[in-house]
Amino acid sequence: MHSDYYDFFGELLLEVRGEGGRSTGQFRTMYDHFEATDPADDPDMVVERTTEELSLETVLGDPDDHYGWTGDRFVVRSGSDYMAVEPGWEHVYVTPDWEPFYAIYPVEFQLRRNVVADGKALVHASGVELDGKTTLFPAWRGAGKTNTLISLLMAGGNFLADDRLWVGTDGSVRGFPLSVNLQPYNVQSFPEVEPQDDRSDTGFRRQISQRIEESVDPSGSIFAKAITFLNRYYLKDRSRRFTDVSTLFPSAEYVDYSDVDDVVVLRAAPEATDVSAEPISTAEAVTEIQAISHYEWNGRLEEYFRAYDALVPGGSAVERLHDVVEAEERVFTDLFESVGTYRLSIPRDPNWNESGVDQAVVDAVRSLGKRVDTAATN
Repeated sequence: MHSDYYDFFGELLLEVRGEGGRSTGQFRTMYDHFEATDPADDPDMVVERTTEELSLETVLGDPDDHYGWTGDRFVVRSGSDYMAVEPGWEHVYVTPDWEPFYAIYPVEFQLRRNVVADGKALVHASGVELDGKTTLFPAWRGAGKTNTLISLLMAGGNFLADDRLWVGTDGSVRGFPLSVNLQPYNVQSFPEVEPQDDRSDTGFRRQISQRIEESVDPSGSIFAKAITFLNRYYLKDRSRRFTDVSTLFPSAEYVDYSDVDDVVVLRAAPEATDVSAEPISTAEAVTEIQAISHYEWNGRLEEYFRAYDALVPGGSAVERLHDVVEAEERVFTDLFESVGTYRLSIPRDPNWNESGVDQAVVDAVRSLGKRVDTAATN
């Protein structure tokens, strides 16, 4: 069975075993920056592709979507796919089409446990160095994190990450150079950054799908509902297209370490017509990050771990999660007290480039440093 290894900052060595399907494939695509050849040590964690049929002793949930226990493995099933975990969460088995992120979260949790002892925490944010200042952009999924990154790189910035970053109590930030997960709305906002796709019909399918979404009311007639269903499940491109940032922007440099100057929480503002920025307190910033982290990974992990503790003899996963979450919140508080904290509200515009939202975001980010400098001189 083919294996690849990924070394995360010397803190966690991951082995990915088996090929075929998107579950293990996404691990390889996302983490290619950390690939290690012939590591000397044994892996700390293994994710393995499997097609094994499981026999469950106990089930929590309905026949198709449930948690279970085989007597040797904890199981999370969704339809025909599942993730099975040996006690301790050091060996994870995934069926070929298991949702990759649902296995990625437990892997990254092990990494979070290792680094939080050194005063570092994972945040769902993009990070850019522009005009000598480093700004982090925490955000809920779909709020404009990737579009903000693209806008600032087009303005001459360098990048730390598109999706995740490691921040420290000492005000530092470490890049996490995962490939960019470009969504259709990113390409619509910036058509010039669309990566090449081997499938000749991809662009045509996307145009038809978009036209259906714009012109068909899914709450209308039975015919409209049928068209919406067919578009969603058979026409709309639901695959993820990961692309290396340096491929999209060859002139942009990857920044491994930096000191944080500003933290700017992004919010989508559907009714707004202009980009607006406002300062927020440390407490407000921490509350925002708590909500984002819960939505992105902690909420799902807590559900997994509560079921695990209920089914696996001696399970204590929830306690470990709470310890990590509390330690990370202390990291966020220490960091936010030493840097500028803001909220940036962004119109939910389908085309940043044409409407000028991209330049408005760049101007707003550049103005933050000027506001800090002006306040310091008054």
